[in-house]
Amino acid sequence: MGWLVLLLLLTGCQQVGDYDSINSPSPAHPSFVTRQELADALGSAKPEPVEIRGHQVSGVVPHHLVAGHLIADYFAGLSRQSPEVIIIVGPNHENRGGKIITGFYNWQIPGGTVKTEKEVVASLLELNLAVQDEAVLAGEHSIGTLVPFVRHYLPEAKIVPIILHHGVTLDEVDKLLNGMEPYLNDKTVLAASVDFSHYLTSREAENKDTQTLIYMRNFDYAALFRLGDDHLDSPASLALAFRHAQKQGIKEFQVLEHTNSGVIMNNQLMETTSYFTLVFARG
Repeated sequence: MGWLVLLLLLTGCQQVGDYDSINSPSPAHPSFVTRQELADALGSAKPEPVEIRGHQVSGVVPHHLVAGHLIADYFAGLSRQSPEVIIIVGPNHENRGGKIITGFYNWQIPGGTVKTEKEVVASLLELNLAVQDEAVLAGEHSIGTLVPFVRHYLPEAKIVPIILHHGVTLDEVDKLLNGMEPYLNDKTVLAASVDFSHYLTSREAENKDTQTLIYMRNFDYAALFRLGDDHLDSPASLALAFRHAQKQGIKEFQVLEHTNSGVIMNNQLMETTSYFTLVFARG
């Protein structure tokens, strides 16, 4: 029996029924962002965040650190609302492990620790809507890049990390959203960690983004789920933010930012990644 316990500890796997032990001090995932990288991103953010029209229920934010100032701007704006829990959902870039992954471990970042909201994680596991895989989570920058910004702008907030395989369907998105429904209150915001067009020139990326924006404004999930990396890296993560807003009766979003790495780095010929920062708010 002792060898089994040791194996579980080494692999980061844990039975759902062992929730009580999760309430004790837990390991923490290492930071993806250095203190200097965080300082650079914060230093290039807007002096005053864009005003959000209403109460934000969900949003879309980049996870590429070239767009660190956009990440900072998003969380600076969100800090005015002071949510207690941020559900961060993003792509499982390497498609490792289960289709939908979450975890209990906290996150160690420059300046402190961001805690996980363990009750929500435990519920997702008990409902068989996700599996726990700390090892995969530890290597996923769609979560790890955002966590230091949460700590800086919302030091008391907890997070729920969720990563999705590329093959997660709209039906699976809806089931996941339904499972989280009891926790989606006015003190919780769902943030989709999504980068958009990849590997194209700046002009090509802008053309792809024009198409993607049309699909997003029309809530055209069938079209969005057909798109590949030349448009965005996680249609399912995007859909989770959009579906949640729709269930709140919200029919449009506010575009806070739209650009690409070619524009940011003043290189129109390099392979780029493009970014949208979006907010769904209830008036």
